Amino acid sequence: MGKQQRLLLSRFTVEEMARMRNLFIWLFLIWDGSARAGGPFELRSGTTGMDSVEMVVENERVISSALAVLLGPFGAHRIYLGTTPKVAIIYGVTFGGFGVLVLLDLGHLLFTKDLSAYRNNDRVFMWGAPKERLTPQ
Repeated sequence: MGKQQRLLLSRFTVEEMARMRNLFIWLFLIWDGSARAGGPFELRSGTTGMDSVEMVVENERVISSALAVLLGPFGAHRIYLGTTPKVAIIYGVTFGGFGVLVLLDLGHLLFTKDLSAYRNNDRVFMWGAPKERLTPQ
């Protein structure tokens, strides 16, 4: 081990390392895994006193397409449209399906008429059809 590495390791005491480890364990235990990503801005219907202010409407197609181009390999466009954390993790680990998933997502975002099928979609292949149930319920 070099001198600089020993200096970096000696900066943290054993107690500090134990505190950081306990913090990460605690954060991991309280995370329930059912969190969903944010998605487009939606104005709450109960607001009052804003009659003179113009409403700004976000263009989902432009914003999600820009995110797909700039930060697509990390799944930013999927987080914007609303998805589960597992999809963003899969995009980050595989770097956007080695770029293929991002390009396919971008094509679908630009050329489909209705983006509602892609909102709050928890599938990795967001354009894929949901599986049909073979057994009746």
